[in-house]
Amino acid sequence: MTTIVDKDKSSIVIGSGDDRIAINLKQLTTPDQTESTAFSSILVEMGGIEIEIRRAKKKTPVRSASVTYRQNNHNKKTKAEEKLKLSQPPYWDYSMLYGPNMWSRIFPQLQRKKFQSPIQIYTDLCEYEPVLARHPFIFETDENCCQTLENTGHSFQVSGQGYSYITGGPVLDEYQFLQFHMHWGANDNEGSEHVIDGVRLPAELHIVTWNTNQYRTPQEAMASEQFGGLLVFAILIKIIPSDNSDIGKLFDHLSKISHKGEKRNLDHNIVSLRNLMPKKMQNYYTYDGSLTTPMCYESVRWVVFRDRMGISKRQLGQLRQLKYTCKTDKTTNGYITRNFRPLMPLNGRMVYRSFA
Repeated sequence: MTTIVDKDKSSIVIGSGDDRIAINLKQLTTPDQTESTAFSSILVEMGGIEIEIRRAKKKTPVRSASVTYRQNNHNKKTKAEEKLKLSQPPYWDYSMLYGPNMWSRIFPQLQRKKFQSPIQIYTDLCEYEPVLARHPFIFETDENCCQTLENTGHSFQVSGQGYSYITGGPVLDEYQFLQFHMHWGANDNEGSEHVIDGVRLPAELHIVTWNTNQYRTPQEAMASEQFGGLLVFAILIKIIPSDNSDIGKLFDHLSKISHKGEKRNLDHNIVSLRNLMPKKMQNYYTYDGSLTTPMCYESVRWVVFRDRMGISKRQLGQLRQLKYTCKTDKTTNGYITRNFRPLMPLNGRMVYRSFA
């Protein structure tokens, strides 16, 4: 049996599979003006039966909660999952209690997934695919793609609503920019999620785009569990002696979002998406996999560039000053220092390379 309590203690999920109980909690004020915690709704699923209990909005002389009972033998799982979506999602992070080694317990559906990311890539074992080099990337974006900078508690994230048109390489459909973020380690010998030829670098940049030909929204593309719903560009990061000016202005803004939940608007000259991409975009590895954070949807076609981006030790230190705690949290000043997922098994997947 699995019991999950989210971080703010507003919901509890007990059990897994088809037998689950979801309890939503809320703060109530009693007649003597003291606060107490009580349930707002309970959903019980057992086999083909669902029982839902909700707290009544008005006082009645007969009952203090409304109860709904229904029998469903055909589509029981879908309706139960829709109900569970109403509760707060389970809390996750990169710690021992809620980190990658516990994600399959926090999210039982991960136990059924086989094509996860990141992976170890060995160049000699990749299949050379000449057609990739003959199908170059088109990567067009405007200055409004990078409008906001946010501390998500897991990384920084840059997003925007500007024009973008991305296609080519291993895909034929058109894609639109969604966001970019980074992963890094506590020291200079770890941090990248993908490992190439046995070498793990200190950080990795992910540029996330979504398929606008096949899906109406980024969320639909993400949850499709169809490879190619998302196209994610991965750029591994190495240390260089001096600061990287292409990303330097952005990194200087990180101190303004040091706490989780903090968000700032960006001027159009702070960072250019195109300048973050390698000059030799034609050299890359590609494979089908997943997002590397929960819910780890298997909807990603990965492009892992062969060329690396360089940043200085000072700039790497700026990343490690970001915190996973809110500004109002007085109990800890925890820093985000190790936000990468361990390597996942390949499980028979083929990795292709565009270069000989």
